[in-house]
Amino acid sequence: MTSDPIPEYLLAQRLRNRCIDVLELLADGNETVRQFGSAGYFNWFFDWFPDEDAYDPPSAMSQDEVEVATAVLALMREACDATSLLVTEDELIATGWPSRIQQFAQNALEVFMTRGRGVED
Repeated sequence: MTSDPIPEYLLAQRLRNRCIDVLELLADGNETVRQFGSAGYFNWFFDWFPDEDAYDPPSAMSQDEVEVATAVLALMREACDATSLLVTEDELIATGWPSRIQQFAQNALEVFMTRGRGVED
């Protein structure tokens, strides 16, 4: 049995959908911090976005989607840099970062959802 490589368009669509998943979590603000913990809040995001270097968005994203995703990425990097590695959930929430990011994520999510999720199979 041979496995065929995943077509580029399908991989790009899956990556775009994962961006939507991450934005949905960030759009829940403090609730996501409480659900995943302070480290998980950042780690889940940076599993799908680069924590440094340039962002190379999937080809399935529109220019508007790239712009809002890049804005959220810049804010998440700023928040990560400003936050202690050993911060508790309550301490992270008290910084105001999750609430500030929540507003950007909600806006970004609205942009992504104008086209909706793509088919992954």
